[in-house]
Amino acid sequence: MKSVGYDRQLYIQPFDHRGSFTKGFFGLQGPPEIAIGHDQHSQVADAKTLVYRGLLRAIEKGVPAEMVGILIDTQFGSHIIADAKSKGIPVAVCLEKSGQPVFDFEYGAAWQDHVRFVRPDILKVLVRHHPHFDEAGRIEQMTRLKQISDFVHASDEFYFMFELLVPASTDEDKAMGARYDVERRPGLMIEAIREIQNFGIEPDIWKIEGLDREEDARAVAATTQADGRDAVGNILLGRGSDRDSVHKWLRVAAPLEGYIGFAVGRTNFKTPLQEYLASPSAQAAEQAIEQIADNYKGCVDVWRQARG
Repeated sequence: MKSVGYDRQLYIQPFDHRGSFTKGFFGLQGPPEIAIGHDQHSQVADAKTLVYRGLLRAIEKGVPAEMVGILIDTQFGSHIIADAKSKGIPVAVCLEKSGQPVFDFEYGAAWQDHVRFVRPDILKVLVRHHPHFDEAGRIEQMTRLKQISDFVHASDEFYFMFELLVPASTDEDKAMGARYDVERRPGLMIEAIREIQNFGIEPDIWKIEGLDREEDARAVAATTQADGRDAVGNILLGRGSDRDSVHKWLRVAAPLEGYIGFAVGRTNFKTPLQEYLASPSAQAAEQAIEQIADNYKGCVDVWRQARG
């Protein structure tokens, strides 16, 4: 059985978005597996290729290739997975069905067959887990997630990445407004992590929402690494936030024990991709690639400088 943890820095470009991607960039309504025709599928795949090319350009600009990773979906990114593998770039793929309030498998009962066919390096799940959610719903999704944890750790082929979102859900949460993220969410994150661990779910990497205060970031990392989980790594997600907010979260976490990198996606590619799609041309594509590369490299530079 593989030990739990991940032993290297990891700067991920995530573009595994499906429903939000097809709706936000192409105005397509409904689940992506239903709303997408052949031509539209090609357009979405081409847009994701542009994001990937931005990442490759960032490597050319000096980002350490051995620290780069991608998080991609197989619906629109199978060709990208193949190319990344050929270049030795670690590939994480998403297992969650897009847009579900309770975690469910994208490929249903065939999810293990799908994983064995794609053979990514990392299996990623996105989970909305608030300690005060309905108990039956929490148990239902944790039961499914434990299947992944057990599958990963019975093998030495994959790592398990757990993207934890703790949205403002109760009346008390919502009444706090913007204060929720600073004053209440960190404690709920710690509570959620403990509950997930106690259920027997053991991520190698926690993908967590950024934290404004060093003491909160330190406490979250201490929780993910508690009780002998010293090798477990934490990476920060961008939440689609503005660059200044994301860079602030990176500076808070980078110097701390237990943090190994980040996964910042829309913050880096949203505006360049929107501008390209508004007036596509070869020149516009190159401009978008350069901007995505610079935005991604900017996150890397901020992280490495803060880390020392």
